[in-house]
Amino acid sequence: KYAQRGSGETRSCGTGACAVAVATARRDGTDPAVTGLPATYRVDLPGGTLTITEHPDGSVDMTGAAVIVAEGTIDPAWLETATG
Repeated sequence: KYAQRGSGETRSCGTGACAVAVATARRDGTDPAVTGLPATYRVDLPGGTLTITEHPDGSVDMTGAAVIVAEGTIDPAWLETATG
């Protein structure tokens, strides 16, 4: 389960997926900074599959499907109050 502050439970967490992929790679002895080659990981979540690529410079890319899971409206008066 994934809990996002302010949103509650969600079907996935991109930041968490990236962190888990990199941490798992280190545990298994994989480090693109050492090999000089990007490393790609697949992370399966209830919301779908993500592909995480860690590059030798330490940057991390995440790709996967993006879908609308909810829609709503905001009262303009609330927005004015919230943004001050």
